[in-house]
Amino acid sequence: MTRLGKIIRRFQGDERGAALVEVAITAPFVLLLSAGVFEFSNILNTRLLLAAGVEDAARYMARCSSDWDTCKGRAQNLAANGAVVGGSARVADWLPATVDITPTSTLATDVSGTQLYLSNKSTVDVVNVSTSYSYQDVGFLSYLGFGALSLSVSHQERVIGW
Repeated sequence: MTRLGKIIRRFQGDERGAALVEVAITAPFVLLLSAGVFEFSNILNTRLLLAAGVEDAARYMARCSSDWDTCKGRAQNLAANGAVVGGSARVADWLPATVDITPTSTLATDVSGTQLYLSNKSTVDVVNVSTSYSYQDVGFLSYLGFGALSLSVSHQERVIGW
C-alpha cells in the first residue's frame, strides 16, 4: 500500500497530459454528434427534393390542358426527374411511377360556411400529388439502431386547366 501511495503522490500535482486525457474522453462524443448532423442534413435534403418535385408536379397538373393520361405521365416525370421529358433523377431510386396523382372535387366552402376557394360553383377541382420514399442509407445512424426511414410528402393545387 505504501508503494502505491508513493506513486499516487508523485502524480497528484502533475497536470501534464490532462488535456490529452480530456480530448480522449470527449473526441468520440464530438465525432458521434458531427456524424449525426451530417446524416440528418442528408435526410432533410432528400425530403426537400421530394417536396419540390411533388409541388412541381401538382402545379403542372393544375395547368395542363392535354388529356389526363398524357399530363399525368409528364407530371410524374417532372416530379422525379425535374423535367417534363427526360431529365435526371432528383433523388436516387425515386421513380416516376411512385408519384401518385389523383383529381378530386372539393367544396368551395366548408361546413361552417367559411370560403375555402373563390369559385362561381359549389365545388372546385383539386389535384393531389403524393409520394412515399424509402430512405435506405441511414449511414452512421444504422449503428445506433435506426433502420430505413419512410419519407412521405404531398401537395394540393387547385385546377386551372382541364
